[in-house]
Amino acid sequence: MAVRSQSPFRIFSNLSVKARILALSLFTIVGLLAIGGVFFWSQGELNSAFARMSSSSELAEQVGTLAESAAALRAIEERYLSKPSVETLQSFNVKLNEAGAVLETISNNPAAAAYAAEVADVRDTLEGTRGAFEMLDAAQQTIGYDATQGYLASLNDYAGAVKHRLSEEMKFGGGPDFEKLARAILAVQLAEREFTLNNTEAAQEAFQGEFTAFEKLLKKVYISDAIKAELADNMARYKTTFDDYTVAKKERSAHSDLLENLFELVPPHIDALSAAANTIQVEAANQLETARSIATYAIGGAILVLLVLLPAIALLIGQSVARPLARLQAAMEALASGQTDLDLPDDSGSTELASMSRTVQVFRDNAVERAELASAQDQDNRRREERVARLDALIGRFEGTVSTALNSLDRANDELRQTSQSMEQSADDVATQSGEAAEAVRTAADNVTSAAHSAEELAASIAEIAGQANKSTEVAQQAVRSASSTVATMQELSSAADRIGEVMGLIRDIANQTNLLALNATIEAARAGEAGKGFAVVAAEVKQLAEQTSKATEDIATQIEAIQGSSDQAVQAIEDVNRIISDMEGLASAVASAVQQQDEAVQAISQNV
Repeated sequence: MAVRSQSPFRIFSNLSVKARILALSLFTIVGLLAIGGVFFWSQGELNSAFARMSSSSELAEQVGTLAESAAALRAIEERYLSKPSVETLQSFNVKLNEAGAVLETISNNPAAAAYAAEVADVRDTLEGTRGAFEMLDAAQQTIGYDATQGYLASLNDYAGAVKHRLSEEMKFGGGPDFEKLARAILAVQLAEREFTLNNTEAAQEAFQGEFTAFEKLLKKVYISDAIKAELADNMARYKTTFDDYTVAKKERSAHSDLLENLFELVPPHIDALSAAANTIQVEAANQLETARSIATYAIGGAILVLLVLLPAIALLIGQSVARPLARLQAAMEALASGQTDLDLPDDSGSTELASMSRTVQVFRDNAVERAELASAQDQDNRRREERVARLDALIGRFEGTVSTALNSLDRANDELRQTSQSMEQSADDVATQSGEAAEAVRTAADNVTSAAHSAEELAASIAEIAGQANKSTEVAQQAVRSASSTVATMQELSSAADRIGEVMGLIRDIANQTNLLALNATIEAARAGEAGKGFAVVAAEVKQLAEQTSKATEDIATQIEAIQGSSDQAVQAIEDVNRIISDMEGLASAVASAVQQQDEAVQAISQNV
């Protein structure tokens, strides 16, 4: 019988085999997903560390590029201060834009997010250098990039006009005063050049001294007032331009100093960014190493847990399937050997193993039922043999009855034939004697005595014919009674054949039911597979026996139907014979009546004669 499993694998007993396999696959997938999750997490950490490392490296490279751009700006600024030009200003702006682009790249670098203030300071400082350089260039444009522009050109023009006038006058023998003025003008220009080169207070004071000396000299010399006024006017313009020039120079110096101060602020900010990039790079390297270690330990731990857990779960699931299957195998082997007291696994639930247990239970029940059926079949076989024996006896009696009836019929037919022949002979005799009687009556007149004698002989013949006719009537009546008895016997024989046919129908039904049971047993044995081969053999033998029984029953039924047909034909023939005999009885009675009338007539004639 089926018992409930009490094993530690009970947790899987309510799951189908497919579900258990799917559960094992699910555990495997979950384990692989866990390893995959750990792997992807570790990859994420590694990628983050690599990204930070890359960002820090890029930041260090970008800071280096920014430092190179700052140094290039400083060099351009120094070149501009030494030799100002529009091209140098344009180079400064281009390099400054490149530095701004580098700063923008640095500000977009995630590694520099914590150093946004330093980046902003560098950007503001560089933007300040742009403004300072523009103001410096504006002052420089006022002064002039060279002697042909700005205040420098004006100073040269005014000094040149004075020198030209003096030169013109000296060409025509102007005297030593013009030479003194020319030397004074040259001293003023030298002081201007000194101030232009040094841009110092001493140089400016030296210029003021030289110019004052020129003014005093101009007042003392003996030249025409027109020339003196022209020289004084140009020198006054020269002095005013120089004063503006000194103001512009001071502004230029102030802008240059501001630019220098701004450039002095750039290296510390860049150094701070460089130090930050180096710090971030070190931190990123440490993070990368930590992420690698964590990833290695995490993946190794996940694989170790999976290697321990999955075999354990596989063992549990495998045992939860293998143990019931082993019990089912033992139960089916026991069932194949004929045992019906089986230890089956739990058959509750809707799992495949429960269904197999129920199927084996059905086989066990079928085996018990087959045993009972075999016992009942033996009893049925004995009863069937008894019925067959009774049937054989009935058939024997039937054959005897038929044989007796047929013999009686033959005898009656022979007697009827003999009687018919006698009646025919008697009728012939009657006809012959009637002819003779008629002849005797015609000759009666001639020989009465002979007629009387012939009448007496005729009466005797007629009396004999009447006796034969009465005898023929009695034989015909006896034949009618024998035929009627034969008809009754044949009807009983037909009834017995009908009953035998019913018995054959019962036997046929039993054979069909046995064949059906054998077919069911064959199907159940086929479901049982290898363990049901013994059942299949027994079922095949039972089926073959049922088919043989059914075939024999069909043969007997065919014979019974033939006997019934023959009986019906015999009954019909006997009834026909009975009817003919009845007709012959009537004819014999008519003949006997006619003969009696002839006898009476002959006696009357004899008496009359």
